[in-house]
Amino acid sequence: MGLRKSLKYAWFMTIILFLFRSFHTADIFVISVVLPQVLEEFQITYTGGGLIFTATFFMAVVLYPVWGYLYDRYSRKTLISLSGIIWGFTTWLNAIPKTFSEFFLTRTLTGIDDTPPSGMNSLVSDYFPPKSRGKPLGLISATAALGALIGTILGVIVGYATGWRMLFFITGGAGILMALLVYLAVRDVPRGSSEPELADLKIKEGLYRINFREFLSLVKKRSLLFLSLQGFFGVFPWQVLQAWIFTYMIEERGFDEGLSMIIMLVWLLSMIIGNLVGGMLGDVLFKRNLRGRAILGAVDVFLSVPALYFTIMWPREDVFGFTIIGTIASFILPMAGPNVSAAVTDIAEPEVRSSGDALLRIFEYGGSSAAPLISGYLADMYGLGLGILYISVTTWIICGILFIILAFVIAKDVLGLRRKMAERAEKLKALPSSQ
Repeated sequence: MGLRKSLKYAWFMTIILFLFRSFHTADIFVISVVLPQVLEEFQITYTGGGLIFTATFFMAVVLYPVWGYLYDRYSRKTLISLSGIIWGFTTWLNAIPKTFSEFFLTRTLTGIDDTPPSGMNSLVSDYFPPKSRGKPLGLISATAALGALIGTILGVIVGYATGWRMLFFITGGAGILMALLVYLAVRDVPRGSSEPELADLKIKEGLYRINFREFLSLVKKRSLLFLSLQGFFGVFPWQVLQAWIFTYMIEERGFDEGLSMIIMLVWLLSMIIGNLVGGMLGDVLFKRNLRGRAILGAVDVFLSVPALYFTIMWPREDVFGFTIIGTIASFILPMAGPNVSAAVTDIAEPEVRSSGDALLRIFEYGGSSAAPLISGYLADMYGLGLGILYISVTTWIICGILFIILAFVIAKDVLGLRRKMAERAEKLKALPSSQ
């Protein structure tokens, strides 16, 4: 019964984090929906619009190592709540500007709080054992799609009815509410609680915390290097799609806001399912082979290339066919994501998992932060569709090759972590109080 109660709370806690991250992603995504309004109000080009996204992503990248360290050192629940408060106030601030320079500055500040995944993935990993983490992490990864779905609905219904400023006040308020929900409903748990070797031992809060030795050991792992490198290239398409896909449908496909919203809703629902299926498949393959998650990642990104190509190149007059092929692509594209997050927890010690996740995201967003700007520049030259396609296809092919290399090196690091956890278990058993 105790185990059943514990598992129920683990899923309850995951759902709370899922809601937080979904609304946070919605707050990030809504600017993509109302971007045509912003471009028109401030009289800027696609390149200027891309610069807004790039600056915000760069701000987040700069702060990832800081937040990663804090998540590994202090209460993850409290820090996630704090990020929600910052989210609320910076979004409200971004609704005030009257000039583009003011808007650019305040929008850049909204990148300060874009850090919850590092703490969330670490916290989830301490509630679920290694072979079952893909499913809850798949749920957390699905927030990218659900958040975009919520952001699309709010952007069209609220943003185009009342203007983007009122929209930002609403999504900023959601940040304050989500911060309170996490603080009141989520409980922290000692780092390492779900490791099989430590599961039957009482671990005191704070027993394992980040230190320089463990961090140095983490960054020396080859599998983290290749996870980070594939992330450097693999997130380029996501940044481009998040920034431009809604504008692409309006400006190049000639759809109105209502039709674009309906298509986006269908695609985003498909992405949510793709995340969940990807997490479940990753767990199944990982149980059979320690390389399973990496193999699934390689297959997925290689399939993503033709999926996106056929979507962008689909005849413009065939709206139904465009929607269907885009729905298939939307199911395929996100499957690698949950497995990347789970792979970090498969190789990193519990006390450095937030930092490991933060390092991964530094690579992901450090490189891809320039993607909206580059694609905006290409869009001014060749059109949005080709700009999206050129960047996505190129970077996914590189990402797939790196996943293949990862599959050859990751098993060693997974086994190394299991040996270290077994050594810790022996040391704890030897203590008189079985700490």
